[in-house]
Amino acid sequence: MKILYGLLAMLALSSCAKSDVKGGKTEADVVEKVMMDRRSIRQFTEQPINRDTLLRILRCGINAPNGQNRQAYEIRVADDPKLISEISDAVLKDNPGMKPQHGAKNIFLGAPCVIFLANDTTYDMSQVDCGLLGENVVLSAWAMGIGSCCMAHPVRLMKSSEACAPYIKRLGFSEGYNLLIALAMGYPDEHPEAKPRKEEMIRFVE
Repeated sequence: MKILYGLLAMLALSSCAKSDVKGGKTEADVVEKVMMDRRSIRQFTEQPINRDTLLRILRCGINAPNGQNRQAYEIRVADDPKLISEISDAVLKDNPGMKPQHGAKNIFLGAPCVIFLANDTTYDMSQVDCGLLGENVVLSAWAMGIGSCCMAHPVRLMKSSEACAPYIKRLGFSEGYNLLIALAMGYPDEHPEAKPRKEEMIRFVE
């Protein structure tokens, strides 16, 4: 299985050349499969993600398209369970009625790693660039057997929590950068089915 994920990762992150790969499938076929098979994961095992693997995933992230190559984002990785727990506890302190989803041990679905993305507020398209970066991250992670869930609500709570302010400062984003989204990352402990998509939203304009 690890060999399969390694093959998927290698092919998904390469250029979409038309040459055949093993099994008669093109690289485009393999990339498409990664995209169509990816699911948001909300239950994770406790297995940590190796930092070399995380760096490989994040290098794919920062190679996403971005406006004028400004790279108007910053990335912070929290892979220390103690730190993730402290951030979660701080948020819950200011939101006593809230409980983590699905009985998880923290507000990030119990994920063993959380990637925080911040955008440069001086550039009006930086949120789009963060979205493109995030998509590269979740797809490359999936190709390596790692699940993820894009989370906005915990970030909103972090930014409105006085108890969490020291932890946001600890993330060390540059002045003018806004904490935008969190990506909960980890090895999946569930296999959710695909949810229907509305293809009628697609229209060709004549």
